[in-house]
Amino acid sequence: MKAEALQRYIGIMDTIAQRHFKAGWDGKQEVIVFPLANRSFQFFGFWVISIPKNLPGTAFNRAIKASNLIRKELRVIIKQRKIDLAENKASPTQDILSHMLLTSDENGQYMNEMDIADKIIGLLIGGHDTASAAITFVVKYLAEFPDIYNEVLKGKLHLPFSIQ
Repeated sequence: MKAEALQRYIGIMDTIAQRHFKAGWDGKQEVIVFPLANRSFQFFGFWVISIPKNLPGTAFNRAIKASNLIRKELRVIIKQRKIDLAENKASPTQDILSHMLLTSDENGQYMNEMDIADKIIGLLIGGHDTASAAITFVVKYLAEFPDIYNEVLKGKLHLPFSIQ
């Protein structure tokens, strides 16, 4: 699947994930993860083979509305950053947003605000999933190895690399 095709489904994936967490995780003291995670995949085939129709009340319609709201908020941030860069209130090397605003392609063209917003949404989703997976495995292994957990808790674990 090409990146452009995948981008069309980000709103749908986001809506499904939010509904999943609200239904299965909110307000719970303990969560048994595997059955909850597996339940969402039961409907995966349906989403893949269905033809998305933007009809009021459908999940696809709600996903479009949600992704448009996020893009609208990002465009406000992007416009403000453009102003801040023009007034030297923000650094050109400050972050990825400044970089996207100030870097042109091989034809000298700059990305428009919607393209930047779409790319930032992709980065946020990718960064969230990566960090979530890392945190999940850290917690899992610390629970499985209480001796290491205790060393980490005491701050006495010697790591094979330097943290600065």
